[in-house]
Amino acid sequence: MGPVTARRRCIFCHQPLPTNDAVEHFRLGRRVAFDPGRGRLWAVCPSCGRWNLAPFEDRWEALEELEKAGRDRGRVLASTDNIALIQVPGVEVVRVGNARLAEEAWWRYGAQMIRRRSRYVALRWAETGALVAATVATGGGFFLFAGGNAANDFLRWRKFGRVAWRGEVRCTACGRPLERMTFKKARYLHMARDAQGDPALHFRCRRCQLIGRAGREGEFRLEGVAAQHVLRRVVTYHHYGGASEQRVRSATDYIDRLGSPGAVATELSKTGLRLDALLNKDRRTQAVALEIALSEENERRLLEMELAELEARWRQEEEIAAIVDGELTPVPGLDRLRHQPGPP
Repeated sequence: MGPVTARRRCIFCHQPLPTNDAVEHFRLGRRVAFDPGRGRLWAVCPSCGRWNLAPFEDRWEALEELEKAGRDRGRVLASTDNIALIQVPGVEVVRVGNARLAEEAWWRYGAQMIRRRSRYVALRWAETGALVAATVATGGGFFLFAGGNAANDFLRWRKFGRVAWRGEVRCTACGRPLERMTFKKARYLHMARDAQGDPALHFRCRRCQLIGRAGREGEFRLEGVAAQHVLRRVVTYHHYGGASEQRVRSATDYIDRLGSPGAVATELSKTGLRLDALLNKDRRTQAVALEIALSEENERRLLEMELAELEARWRQEEEIAAIVDGELTPVPGLDRLRHQPGPP
Protein backbone atom coordinates (compact mmCIF):
# COMPACT_ATOMS: atom_id res chain seq x y z
CA MET A 1 0.00 0.00 0.00
CA GLY A 2 1.47 3.33 -1.12
CA PRO A 3 2.09 6.39 1.00
CA VAL A 4 -1.15 8.07 -0.11
CA THR A 5 -3.26 5.29 1.36
CA ALA A 6 -1.02 4.81 4.40
CA ARG A 7 -2.11 8.08 6.05
CA ARG A 8 -5.55 7.22 7.34
CA ARG A 9 -6.26 10.17 9.64
CA CYS A 10 -6.95 13.83 8.98
CA ILE A 11 -3.84 15.89 9.74
CA PHE A 12 -6.03 18.67 11.18
CA CYS A 13 -8.62 16.93 13.41
CA HIS A 14 -7.01 13.44 13.52
CA GLN A 15 -10.34 11.72 12.76
CA PRO A 16 -10.22 8.64 10.50
CA LEU A 17 -10.51 9.38 6.80
CA PRO A 18 -12.98 7.11 4.95
CA THR A 19 -11.80 5.13 1.96
CA ASN A 20 -13.22 4.73 -1.52
CA ASP A 21 -13.08 1.92 -4.07
CA ALA A 22 -13.51 4.19 -7.07
CA VAL A 23 -10.04 5.75 -7.49
CA GLU A 24 -7.42 3.03 -7.80
CA HIS A 25 -4.45 5.34 -7.21
CA PHE A 26 -6.03 7.33 -4.38
CA ARG A 27 -8.17 5.36 -1.95
CA LEU A 28 -8.54 8.08 0.69
CA GLY A 29 -11.74 10.08 0.96
CA ARG A 30 -15.35 9.77 -0.16
CA ARG A 31 -14.89 13.33 -1.42
CA VAL A 32 -11.68 14.06 -3.31
CA ALA A 33 -10.51 17.46 -4.58
CA PHE A 34 -7.98 17.99 -7.36
CA ASP A 35 -6.52 20.76 -9.47
CA PRO A 36 -5.07 19.37 -12.72
CA GLY A 37 -3.60 22.74 -13.69
CA ARG A 38 -1.42 23.06 -10.57
CA GLY A 39 -1.07 19.37 -9.86
CA ARG A 40 -2.81 19.41 -6.46
CA LEU A 41 -4.68 16.48 -4.90
CA TRP A 42 -6.58 16.45 -1.59
CA ALA A 43 -8.70 14.08 0.48
CA VAL A 44 -11.54 16.05 2.08
CA CYS A 45 -12.16 15.20 5.73
CA PRO A 46 -15.90 14.59 6.43
CA SER A 47 -15.46 15.55 10.10
CA CYS A 48 -13.82 18.99 9.90
CA GLY A 49 -14.10 19.75 6.17
CA ARG A 50 -10.35 20.45 5.81
CA TRP A 51 -8.42 19.29 2.75
CA ASN A 52 -5.55 16.86 3.28
CA LEU A 53 -2.86 17.45 0.64
CA ALA A 54 -1.47 14.25 -0.88
CA PRO A 55 2.32 13.79 -1.09
CA PHE A 56 3.60 15.28 -4.33
CA GLU A 57 5.23 12.14 -5.67
CA ASP A 58 1.99 10.13 -5.35
CA ARG A 59 -0.37 12.45 -7.23
CA TRP A 60 0.15 12.09 -10.95
CA GLU A 61 -1.46 8.75 -11.70
CA ALA A 62 -4.37 9.68 -9.43
CA LEU A 63 -4.79 13.06 -11.15
CA GLU A 64 -4.94 11.41 -14.58
CA GLU A 65 -7.39 8.80 -13.28
CA LEU A 66 -9.67 11.44 -11.74
CA GLU A 67 -9.64 13.57 -14.88
CA LYS A 68 -10.56 10.58 -17.04
CA ALA A 69 -13.26 9.37 -14.61
CA GLY A 70 -14.80 12.83 -14.45
CA ARG A 71 -14.83 13.14 -18.23
CA ASP A 72 -16.08 9.60 -19.01
CA ARG A 73 -18.35 8.76 -16.05
CA GLY A 74 -18.88 12.02 -14.18
CA ARG A 75 -22.01 14.12 -13.83
CA VAL A 76 -21.57 17.79 -12.94
CA LEU A 77 -23.86 18.54 -10.00
CA ALA A 78 -23.03 22.25 -9.96
CA SER A 79 -20.20 24.51 -11.03
CA THR A 80 -18.81 28.04 -10.94
CA ASP A 81 -16.04 29.63 -13.00
CA ASN A 82 -13.47 28.28 -10.55
CA ILE A 83 -14.77 25.00 -9.17
CA ALA A 84 -17.08 22.10 -10.06
CA LEU A 85 -18.74 19.42 -7.95
CA ILE A 86 -18.85 16.16 -9.93
CA GLN A 87 -20.49 12.86 -9.03
CA VAL A 88 -18.44 9.87 -10.13
CA PRO A 89 -19.75 6.40 -9.17
CA GLY A 90 -18.30 5.65 -5.73
CA VAL A 91 -16.80 9.06 -5.01
CA GLU A 92 -17.66 12.76 -5.07
CA VAL A 93 -15.08 14.89 -6.86
CA VAL A 94 -14.30 18.58 -6.44
CA ARG A 95 -12.49 19.75 -9.55
CA VAL A 96 -10.73 23.10 -9.59
CA GLY A 97 -11.19 24.78 -12.95
CA ASN A 98 -13.80 24.45 -15.69
CA ALA A 99 -14.86 20.81 -15.97
CA ARG A 100 -16.20 21.22 -19.52
CA LEU A 101 -18.98 18.73 -18.82
CA ALA A 102 -22.72 19.09 -19.29
CA GLU A 103 -24.51 20.02 -16.09
CA GLU A 104 -27.32 17.52 -15.64
CA ALA A 105 -28.47 17.74 -12.04
CA TRP A 106 -31.97 16.65 -13.03
CA TRP A 107 -30.94 13.08 -13.94
CA ARG A 108 -30.59 12.10 -10.28
CA TYR A 109 -34.11 13.11 -9.34
CA GLY A 110 -35.48 11.26 -12.35
CA ALA A 111 -33.67 8.15 -11.12
CA GLN A 112 -35.21 8.65 -7.67
CA MET A 113 -38.70 8.73 -9.23
CA ILE A 114 -38.02 5.40 -10.95
CA ARG A 115 -36.91 3.86 -7.63
CA ARG A 116 -39.99 5.29 -5.90
CA ARG A 117 -42.16 3.64 -8.53
CA SER A 118 -40.50 0.27 -7.94
CA ARG A 119 -41.02 0.51 -4.16
CA TYR A 120 -44.62 1.70 -4.59
CA VAL A 121 -45.55 -1.17 -6.93
CA ALA A 122 -43.77 -3.77 -4.79
CA LEU A 123 -45.59 -2.65 -1.63
CA ARG A 124 -48.91 -2.55 -3.47
CA TRP A 125 -48.49 -6.11 -4.71
CA ALA A 126 -47.37 -7.30 -1.27
CA GLU A 127 -50.44 -5.75 0.35
CA THR A 128 -52.75 -7.19 -2.28
CA GLY A 129 -51.21 -10.64 -1.79
CA ALA A 130 -51.68 -10.39 1.98
CA LEU A 131 -55.34 -9.39 1.56
CA VAL A 132 -55.98 -12.25 -0.86
CA ALA A 133 -54.33 -14.70 1.53
CA ALA A 134 -56.42 -13.39 4.42
CA THR A 135 -59.60 -13.64 2.35
CA VAL A 136 -58.87 -17.26 1.40
CA ALA A 137 -57.86 -18.20 4.95
CA THR A 138 -61.06 -16.81 6.46
CA GLY A 139 -63.33 -18.20 3.79
CA GLY A 140 -64.25 -14.80 2.40
CA GLY A 141 -64.15 -12.88 5.65
CA PHE A 142 -61.96 -10.17 4.13
CA PHE A 143 -62.88 -8.05 1.15
CA LEU A 144 -60.43 -6.20 -1.00
CA PHE A 145 -61.95 -2.78 -0.41
CA ALA A 146 -58.50 -1.24 0.13
CA GLY A 147 -57.37 -2.18 -3.36
CA GLY A 148 -53.94 -3.13 -2.04
CA ASN A 149 -52.92 0.50 -1.59
CA ALA A 150 -53.67 1.37 2.03
CA ALA A 151 -50.02 0.99 3.10
CA ASN A 152 -48.82 3.40 0.41
CA ASP A 153 -51.53 5.91 1.32
CA PHE A 154 -50.51 5.72 4.97
CA LEU A 155 -46.83 6.22 4.15
CA ARG A 156 -47.66 9.22 1.97
CA TRP A 157 -49.70 10.71 4.82
CA ARG A 158 -46.79 10.11 7.22
CA LYS A 159 -44.40 11.86 4.84
CA PHE A 160 -46.53 14.85 3.81
CA GLY A 161 -49.44 15.15 6.25
CA ARG A 162 -52.66 16.79 5.02
CA VAL A 163 -51.52 20.41 4.73
CA ALA A 164 -49.68 21.62 1.63
CA TRP A 165 -49.01 25.16 2.89
CA ARG A 166 -49.18 27.28 6.06
CA GLY A 167 -48.73 31.01 6.20
CA GLU A 168 -50.93 34.04 5.67
CA VAL A 169 -52.15 35.76 2.53
CA ARG A 170 -55.23 37.92 2.08
CA CYS A 171 -57.86 38.03 -0.61
CA THR A 172 -57.17 40.81 -3.08
CA ALA A 173 -60.84 41.94 -2.93
CA CYS A 174 -62.42 41.22 0.46
CA GLY A 175 -59.26 40.99 2.57
CA ARG A 176 -60.16 37.65 4.14
CA PRO A 177 -57.04 35.85 5.39
CA LEU A 178 -55.94 32.41 4.25
CA GLU A 179 -53.64 30.66 6.71
CA ARG A 180 -53.38 27.12 5.39
CA MET A 181 -54.23 24.98 2.40
CA THR A 182 -54.76 21.22 2.32
CA PHE A 183 -53.52 19.06 -0.53
CA LYS A 184 -57.14 18.50 -1.54
CA LYS A 185 -57.78 22.24 -1.97
CA ALA A 186 -54.35 22.85 -3.49
CA ARG A 187 -55.46 21.00 -6.61
CA TYR A 188 -57.62 24.06 -7.39
CA LEU A 189 -54.65 26.42 -7.55
CA HIS A 190 -54.14 28.10 -10.91
CA MET A 191 -50.65 28.45 -12.37
CA ALA A 192 -49.78 32.05 -13.25
CA ARG A 193 -46.83 34.45 -13.41
CA ASP A 194 -45.89 37.29 -11.11
CA ALA A 195 -44.79 40.79 -12.11
CA GLN A 196 -41.24 39.55 -12.80
CA GLY A 197 -42.50 36.72 -15.01
CA ASP A 198 -41.69 34.01 -12.45
CA PRO A 199 -44.16 31.19 -11.66
CA ALA A 200 -46.94 32.06 -9.20
CA LEU A 201 -50.11 30.40 -7.87
CA HIS A 202 -53.59 31.93 -7.60
CA PHE A 203 -56.56 30.58 -5.64
CA ARG A 204 -60.05 32.03 -6.03
CA CYS A 205 -61.71 33.38 -2.92
CA ARG A 206 -64.76 31.31 -2.03
CA ARG A 207 -66.30 34.10 0.01
CA CYS A 208 -66.20 36.53 -2.91
CA GLN A 209 -67.86 33.91 -5.09
CA LEU A 210 -70.66 33.35 -2.55
CA ILE A 211 -71.51 37.01 -2.02
CA GLY A 212 -71.31 37.70 -5.75
CA ARG A 213 -69.13 40.79 -5.89
CA ALA A 214 -69.74 42.02 -9.42
CA GLY A 215 -66.45 42.57 -11.20
CA ARG A 216 -64.51 42.21 -7.95
CA GLU A 217 -64.02 38.51 -7.58
CA GLY A 218 -60.96 38.22 -5.37
CA GLU A 219 -58.15 35.68 -5.14
CA PHE A 220 -55.27 34.65 -2.97
CA ARG A 221 -51.80 34.88 -4.53
CA LEU A 222 -48.69 32.89 -3.71
CA GLU A 223 -45.51 34.15 -5.34
CA GLY A 224 -41.75 33.70 -5.20
CA VAL A 225 -40.29 31.03 -2.94
CA ALA A 226 -43.71 30.27 -1.36
CA ALA A 227 -45.22 29.48 -4.77
CA GLN A 228 -42.32 27.21 -5.74
CA HIS A 229 -42.45 25.44 -2.37
CA VAL A 230 -46.19 24.75 -2.60
CA LEU A 231 -45.98 23.71 -6.24
CA ARG A 232 -43.16 21.28 -5.51
CA ARG A 233 -44.98 19.77 -2.51
CA VAL A 234 -48.23 19.33 -4.45
CA VAL A 235 -46.72 17.63 -7.51
CA THR A 236 -44.47 15.42 -5.35
CA TYR A 237 -47.46 14.46 -3.18
CA HIS A 238 -49.43 13.57 -6.30
CA HIS A 239 -46.48 11.58 -7.71
CA TYR A 240 -45.73 9.76 -4.46
CA GLY A 241 -45.80 6.51 -6.43
CA GLY A 242 -42.98 7.74 -8.68
CA ALA A 243 -42.91 7.24 -12.44
CA SER A 244 -41.84 4.56 -14.89
CA GLU A 245 -38.51 4.77 -16.67
CA GLN A 246 -40.29 5.44 -19.95
CA ARG A 247 -42.25 8.31 -18.39
CA VAL A 248 -39.09 9.81 -16.88
CA ARG A 249 -37.35 9.62 -20.26
CA SER A 250 -40.28 11.39 -21.90
CA ALA A 251 -40.18 14.04 -19.17
CA THR A 252 -36.44 14.62 -19.52
CA ASP A 253 -36.83 14.81 -23.31
CA TYR A 254 -39.42 17.53 -22.67
CA ILE A 255 -36.91 19.36 -20.46
CA ASP A 256 -34.29 19.08 -23.20
CA ARG A 257 -36.68 20.52 -25.78
CA LEU A 258 -37.32 23.54 -23.56
CA GLY A 259 -33.60 24.01 -23.05
CA SER A 260 -33.27 23.79 -19.26
CA PRO A 261 -35.13 22.60 -16.14
CA GLY A 262 -35.80 26.21 -15.15
CA ALA A 263 -37.82 26.75 -18.33
CA VAL A 264 -40.43 24.11 -17.44
CA ALA A 265 -42.25 26.04 -14.70
CA THR A 266 -42.00 29.23 -16.75
CA GLU A 267 -43.53 27.53 -19.79
CA LEU A 268 -46.36 25.87 -17.87
CA SER A 269 -47.16 29.03 -15.92
CA LYS A 270 -48.15 30.68 -19.22
CA THR A 271 -51.03 28.23 -19.63
CA GLY A 272 -53.03 29.38 -16.59
CA LEU A 273 -53.89 25.73 -15.95
CA ARG A 274 -55.45 24.61 -12.72
CA LEU A 275 -53.26 22.04 -10.98
CA ASP A 276 -55.85 19.24 -11.14
CA ALA A 277 -55.85 19.66 -14.95
CA LEU A 278 -52.05 19.56 -15.05
CA LEU A 279 -51.95 16.46 -12.84
CA ASN A 280 -54.37 14.35 -14.86
CA LYS A 281 -53.15 11.52 -17.06
CA ASP A 282 -53.27 13.55 -20.29
CA ARG A 283 -50.50 15.86 -19.07
CA ARG A 284 -48.58 13.39 -16.93
CA THR A 285 -45.32 13.82 -18.84
CA GLN A 286 -45.40 17.59 -18.29
CA ALA A 287 -46.29 17.09 -14.61
CA VAL A 288 -43.38 14.68 -14.08
CA ALA A 289 -41.07 17.12 -15.89
CA LEU A 290 -42.31 19.89 -13.58
CA GLU A 291 -41.53 17.85 -10.46
CA ILE A 292 -38.02 17.04 -11.73
CA ALA A 293 -37.43 20.69 -12.67
CA LEU A 294 -38.67 22.10 -9.34
CA SER A 295 -36.58 19.61 -7.36
CA GLU A 296 -33.53 20.44 -9.48
CA GLU A 297 -34.08 24.16 -8.84
CA ASN A 298 -34.30 23.59 -5.09
CA GLU A 299 -31.22 21.38 -5.15
CA ARG A 300 -29.34 23.90 -7.29
CA ARG A 301 -29.83 26.57 -4.62
CA LEU A 302 -28.46 24.24 -1.95
CA LEU A 303 -25.50 23.23 -4.15
CA GLU A 304 -24.70 26.86 -4.88
CA MET A 305 -24.36 27.49 -1.15
CA GLU A 306 -22.15 24.41 -0.84
CA LEU A 307 -20.04 25.50 -3.80
CA ALA A 308 -19.48 28.92 -2.22
CA GLU A 309 -18.15 27.18 0.91
CA LEU A 310 -16.01 24.81 -1.17
CA GLU A 311 -14.54 27.67 -3.19
CA ALA A 312 -13.67 29.58 -0.03
CA ARG A 313 -12.06 26.45 1.42
CA TRP A 314 -10.15 25.80 -1.81
CA ARG A 315 -8.61 29.31 -1.73
CA GLN A 316 -7.39 28.71 1.83
CA GLU A 317 -6.04 25.23 1.09
CA GLU A 318 -4.41 26.40 -2.15
CA GLU A 319 -2.34 28.93 -0.21
CA ILE A 320 -1.08 26.14 2.04
CA ALA A 321 -0.49 23.79 -0.91
CA ALA A 322 1.50 26.44 -2.78
CA ILE A 323 3.80 26.81 0.22
CA VAL A 324 4.15 23.05 0.69
CA ASP A 325 4.82 22.34 -3.00
CA GLY A 326 6.96 25.42 -3.60
CA GLU A 327 9.09 25.50 -0.45
CA LEU A 328 8.88 22.24 1.46
CA THR A 329 9.02 19.63 -1.31
CA PRO A 330 12.47 19.55 -2.93
CA VAL A 331 11.53 17.39 -5.91
CA PRO A 332 13.71 17.72 -9.06
CA GLY A 333 11.76 18.85 -12.13
CA LEU A 334 8.83 20.11 -10.04
CA ASP A 335 7.95 22.97 -12.39
CA ARG A 336 8.13 20.77 -15.46
CA LEU A 337 5.81 18.14 -13.91
CA ARG A 338 3.44 20.77 -12.52
CA HIS A 339 2.83 22.27 -15.94
CA GLN A 340 2.74 19.11 -17.99
CA PRO A 341 -0.45 18.86 -20.10
CA GLY A 342 -3.24 16.66 -18.80
CA PRO A 343 -4.97 13.88 -20.74
CA PRO A 344 -6.86 14.99 -23.87
